[in-house]
Amino acid sequence: MSFNPDITKQAIEVIFSSLYNKGDHPPLHYNDVPIKRQPDTQHLGVILDEKLTFQKHIKESIEKAKKGISLMKFLSKWVNRKVLEQTYKMYVRPHLEHGDLLFHNVNKNLMDSLERVQTLAARIVSNCWKGTNTRKLYEHLGWESLSDRRVYRRMCLFYKIQNNSAPGYLIDHLNHNPTVRTKRFQNSFFPYCKQIWPNLDANIRESPNLSIFKSRYLKLIRPDKKGFFDIKDKYGTSLLFKLRVDFSDLREHRFRHSFNCQTPLCKCGIEDETTSHYLLRCPNFSSMRTNLLSSVSSILNNDISILPHDYIERILLYGSKSFNHITNKLIIEQTIQFIKKSKRFSKLEASNGT
Repeated sequence: MSFNPDITKQAIEVIFSSLYNKGDHPPLHYNDVPIKRQPDTQHLGVILDEKLTFQKHIKESIEKAKKGISLMKFLSKWVNRKVLEQTYKMYVRPHLEHGDLLFHNVNKNLMDSLERVQTLAARIVSNCWKGTNTRKLYEHLGWESLSDRRVYRRMCLFYKIQNNSAPGYLIDHLNHNPTVRTKRFQNSFFPYCKQIWPNLDANIRESPNLSIFKSRYLKLIRPDKKGFFDIKDKYGTSLLFKLRVDFSDLREHRFRHSFNCQTPLCKCGIEDETTSHYLLRCPNFSSMRTNLLSSVSSILNNDISILPHDYIERILLYGSKSFNHITNKLIIEQTIQFIKKSKRFSKLEASNGT
């Protein structure tokens, strides 16, 4: 076999095996040049280690992604949520997903490590505190988990294979049905996809093209983003976001998260300081609340003060799909104005441990 004998481009040998004892493998020589034996090699940007654990690849990907996280932290002082989100999707998430068709579910600890990077990015984008529920963060940002995205990307490729839009060497594997003996093999691409594919809704599987398939599948896994209707008030929307995900400086939130709070009882002494209590019942903010409800009632041409509190709370925090964009924007602006005028969050109790 002819190959480049240049020592700087030396051929590499990797013995791929999950066995503890790999046996005796004599050294290889090509054209009297020894082949260097290594525990891993990089191919198309993916590090393949000898046991195919992908541990080194994932750890290096996380380190690259963290550089983007540092950029996001730096930018967060000056740019809005939209720019931070675009920064994450352009400069951080691609590192976390490179090669994920191969390593999905290869190791739970490694998968959790990847997810923690996205969770950190979500907190930076939303300016939420550490300990905020990840599921709530994703729901309000409209993000799917990296685990769901890995399955989605696998299904997209499998759709192409099913519809003869992939290379022949992949299409040929559709007819191969080897016995699945280990969980590791079960999580590899073809056994995994063949198991998941029949469980997809027929409307998704029978999509006329890949673009429609992607759109239908994303509707299945991507939560509806809870928007701010183009409101530019960065500080105000940050305070509102914390109320939405139930982890703000309110005592009930901090007490539930064991965060510098001895009791969930509000300073007014009437009941626990929940979001609903703060927005609708706390006597410390009665006059400002009257103005808030009056303004929102004027916007809707309907007295909302007579409605159930849980319904009023949803309107004040999120608006409503039954209202148009302008109406929702006006309502959310009134809520933010109430939050800022109340000065409840101007000095955080959490900072002094009360």
